[in-house]
Amino acid sequence: MTRTLYIAIDGDNIGSYIEYLFLMNNTEKLGEFSKTYELSMQWLVSDLQNKLGATSIFTGGDNSLLSTDSGIFSLGLLEMTRVEFFQRTGQTLSIGLGYTPREAYFALKLAKTSGKNSVRRYEELS
Repeated sequence: MTRTLYIAIDGDNIGSYIEYLFLMNNTEKLGEFSKTYELSMQWLVSDLQNKLGATSIFTGGDNSLLSTDSGIFSLGLLEMTRVEFFQRTGQTLSIGLGYTPREAYFALKLAKTSGKNSVRRYEELS
């Protein structure tokens, strides 16, 4: 029996980088970054849909929430996808996994607060 696994994804420091481009009045770089990042997020979601049979629940900006019932799930696959995303954009991602959206979000927050650019799985803290 497989359980639904939720995958929460968030770009690291994207808001700060966009803010920097605004403050530098660099509209050319801002537009270029926006297009590249949007296409890369679309690629990321599509890649996980193809490899895991994942379903996109939400994607907007630098965030995404997906679910999968795939019994062939591996952390290594997400690590490889995260590395390829960096190669495409020069930007890092944090990823959280859990059996509910809340657990996935909690794991995502752990990934972000423990150094970013990592994949974390939800675990009860004692």
